[in-house]
Amino acid sequence: MSMPAGWYDDPFTDHLQRQWNGESWTKETRPRPEFDPTPVAPSPGVAAPGTDAPVRDYLVLSILALIFCAWPLAIPAVYFSVKANAAKKQGDMAKASTLAGKARLFLILSAAIGVVVGIYLAYVLLTADVPTDQGTLTPLGN
Repeated sequence: MSMPAGWYDDPFTDHLQRQWNGESWTKETRPRPEFDPTPVAPSPGVAAPGTDAPVRDYLVLSILALIFCAWPLAIPAVYFSVKANAAKKQGDMAKASTLAGKARLFLILSAAIGVVVGIYLAYVLLTADVPTDQGTLTPLGN
C-alpha cells in the first residue's frame, strides 16, 4: 500500500513540504503552511535583535586595575567580572548586566584611588628636599 500523490511534510527538512508523485519524492518543495520557526537563541554575550547591546563584563580592565591601581578595590571588580562572564555564558543577561555594573563600580573606584595615590606619590617625590651634598657617608653610617 503506497501513499497517494500529493504534498507531504518533507522527510529531509523541518520547514518544507515535498511533492510525492505516488512512487517517489520529487524535487519540488514549498514552505510548510503551519510551520512556525522557533526563534534561535542568540549565542552568549550577543544581543538578540531589537534588544540592548551585549553585556560587557570588564574582566580584562579589572585584571589591569588589580595590577596597576588600588588592588583592594580591584579584587571585587575581578570577582564580579568573573561572575558576570559566567552569567553571560549561561545566557542570563539580566544577572550578567547587574554583576557587570558592580564590577564597573569597583573598577572606577580602583582606578580613581590609583590615580590619586599616583599623583600624591609624584608630588612627594618632586617636592622632597633632597640634599645635594651627601657629605662623607659610609655604607654602615659611621
